[in-house]
Amino acid sequence: MPNRLRRLLAPPIFENEEKTRVSQFMINFSWIAIGIILLLVISRFALRTDATIIPALTLLSIILLLLIMQDLVKRGRVYAGSIVVIFGLWGTMTYLAWRADGLRDAAIIAYFVIIIFCSLLTGWRTTSVVTVMTIISIWVFAILEKQGIRISHVDDPISFAGDLTGILILVWALIYMLISGWSKSLRSARLELMERLRVEEKLQSQAVYLNALNETALGLLNRFELRPLLESILIQSCGLIDTDHGLIEMVLPDGSALRQELGCGVLAKYDGAITLRDEGVTGTVWNSGKYLVVDDYRAWDKRLPDFIDAGICAVLAVPLIVRETVIGVLAVSYIEEKRNFTQEQVNFMERFASLAALAIDNVQLYEQAQQEIRERSTVEAALRLSEDKFRKVFNNSNIAVAIATLEDGTFLEANAAFWELSGLRPELAIGHNTVELNMWEGPRSRKEFVQELLEKRSLQNVKVGFPNKISLGFYELIQIEEQTCILCMFYDITEQQEMENALKTSDARTRAILASIPDMIFEISKDGTFLDLLASSEISPTMPPSQFIGKNLKELFPPTIARQSIFALDRAIATQQIHAFEYGLPPGEEVQFFEARVAAISSESAMIMVREISQRKWIESEREKLIRELEDINAELERFTYTVSHDLKSPLITIKGFLGFLEQDAASGNMVRLKSDVKRIGDATDKMQLLLNELLELSRVGRLTNPSQTINFKELAREMVDLLYGRLHQREIQVHIQSNLPPVFGDRQRLNEALQNLIDNAAKFMGDQPNPRIEIGQSGFENNMPIFFVKDNGVGIDPIHQERIFGFFNKLDAKSEGTGIGLTLVKRIIEIHGGRIWVESEMGKGAAFFFTLPTGPKS
Repeated sequence: MPNRLRRLLAPPIFENEEKTRVSQFMINFSWIAIGIILLLVISRFALRTDATIIPALTLLSIILLLLIMQDLVKRGRVYAGSIVVIFGLWGTMTYLAWRADGLRDAAIIAYFVIIIFCSLLTGWRTTSVVTVMTIISIWVFAILEKQGIRISHVDDPISFAGDLTGILILVWALIYMLISGWSKSLRSARLELMERLRVEEKLQSQAVYLNALNETALGLLNRFELRPLLESILIQSCGLIDTDHGLIEMVLPDGSALRQELGCGVLAKYDGAITLRDEGVTGTVWNSGKYLVVDDYRAWDKRLPDFIDAGICAVLAVPLIVRETVIGVLAVSYIEEKRNFTQEQVNFMERFASLAALAIDNVQLYEQAQQEIRERSTVEAALRLSEDKFRKVFNNSNIAVAIATLEDGTFLEANAAFWELSGLRPELAIGHNTVELNMWEGPRSRKEFVQELLEKRSLQNVKVGFPNKISLGFYELIQIEEQTCILCMFYDITEQQEMENALKTSDARTRAILASIPDMIFEISKDGTFLDLLASSEISPTMPPSQFIGKNLKELFPPTIARQSIFALDRAIATQQIHAFEYGLPPGEEVQFFEARVAAISSESAMIMVREISQRKWIESEREKLIRELEDINAELERFTYTVSHDLKSPLITIKGFLGFLEQDAASGNMVRLKSDVKRIGDATDKMQLLLNELLELSRVGRLTNPSQTINFKELAREMVDLLYGRLHQREIQVHIQSNLPPVFGDRQRLNEALQNLIDNAAKFMGDQPNPRIEIGQSGFENNMPIFFVKDNGVGIDPIHQERIFGFFNKLDAKSEGTGIGLTLVKRIIEIHGGRIWVESEMGKGAAFFFTLPTGPKS
């Protein structure tokens, strides 16, 4: 029960302090007014001063009105409660004045209480309204009483005194409550003021730092260049700490060390200095990530000699941290002794360092953003330029270009060259796919094409056929608004293909012509450097083209040929006429012969066509040889004709002369003489027969009658010695055959005849030699053929006759046997085998016949 009563009587408390004060005032005043009104009602009934019930009911209605006001106030509707009670009280008082004594009623005095109460609870507007209403009601009562409409009467003095007493008590209560409230407010204000002064004293120094910090932060955050920003940070931090000495060190991009970016005061001379992690004050702060205060730097264990020399006494360093990463260190110092940093300065520097780190990061991000913007602008400009160029190329290019979707091949765009090449119409093709336009053999072929394009990302040099056109296609995957498309480019090669086909035909024709040309063709510069080579089908170069292209002919050919070539090259370029020369390789041996024709191409180069003429040279030499042989044969034939006519004439004359003698002998009957003449005629015919046989044999020597074979020359010599055994034995001639004689290659029968004649001649002309000897052997080589010899120690041959002995019927001794054709026959046999024969002899010292024979067939 007491708690309920306490809650009932307790004034409400609101968040708004003014509202709470007004509500408390209204509640307290209402309870005082209720108490006074109840006392007035009780006194009226106790003293029986008023016989009517209306004043008592009116007073009770005022109590009800005050209770309604309390309910509204406790619900938080303070202003509504004020309006209700003010206008309710004013109306009640006006009613009492109207029912009672008018201007002379105590209710008129209550108007003043209502006006004061209204001024305290509401504003001046409501108070003005209530005042005007009060004035109007007073004048209404006065006018009515003046006109006699209303007749005033005097209340009972006791009742009037009681009413005035109640009103005065209310006025007193109201004044008391006002003065009490004002006093309490003044005391609260005084206490609050004193507390605020104490707080302001504490915050005054921080306010200065915070104001400076705010101004500094705004200044830092509005800078967009790193160097000016660092200067501003250092100046502001030194100014706020009241020192001239500070520095800023930033972590290098690779994170290996700190570098002093900016210093002031005695620390300015260390700009650019490098500090390692956990080295000195800044290195320690970088390593720990926390601020560091060193009050006595000279006694600090990590002191650096350079800073001691600079006079540093105290140091405060704070890390510059962005996203939990130390990007640098801000440090300030004192050089005055016994001057230290306060905790407030430390706190300030930490906050300042946080803002400074954000500002530095902001500038770095801004610089990066600006760089990215510049790069992006450059890229965008390049892209726009590229797009413009592509658009110009796309629309104006002679290359057919089309863009189609990868999914189904729908045409999105194409240039005029494509429509002309494909024969399609834009209005019928755009928006339709290639399968619908019958550009593929079927969906399967396009599917295979797409699969290959996806694997390789691009396709090149794809032959594509269009109606009456051939083109090379190039395909590339591109992205257009998140859609994969194919950039198709077609190069019309119809004319090129026709030209290529014609060129192939021409090239084949040219190659066929060149292949049929037996010449090797060189392109050579003016100074003799080989530039190019076209090989010949008949001539093989002495070395691969890669080994002499780029080299000078002086390096590759003998000096004589090089000089001859340079001379012809200079003449051909100077005269613009063809110059030709011949040369043989190798020099001195001339196994191969070549003809070179030099024709000028320009003032700096010429073409040399080299043709092998070895066969022609061989033919020419053979022709010259045949001519010489024919001349020799003709001369020999002349000699032969003369000799035959001379030598055959003698037997004929003999026969003819002795025929006349036969006639005479027959007529005379001289049989002895007849037989002698017949014998002479027979001898003449036998001699003629021998001459004819040897001439026939000589004529046969010019053609080999038997196939050539390899012959053991020693066996051949032995056979001929055995064949001539009778003559050799008769003359007691010793024959020595050399061992290890090389084999020969030839007609065995003809070689038998040659060797037989040589041995027979040696035996025939042995003379009176007491120890006759014949030697058969081999001594040296000539032209890769062995030199054989048949030597004797006979009478010898005078040098003046050594050439005659090989002629027809040339006999040095007319009395000797034979016809004189033997050595001619030997010479013919040796020469027909490719060898030669000669004699070396002196009179009385014997003769040596030398001859050469091949050991194998001719190559």
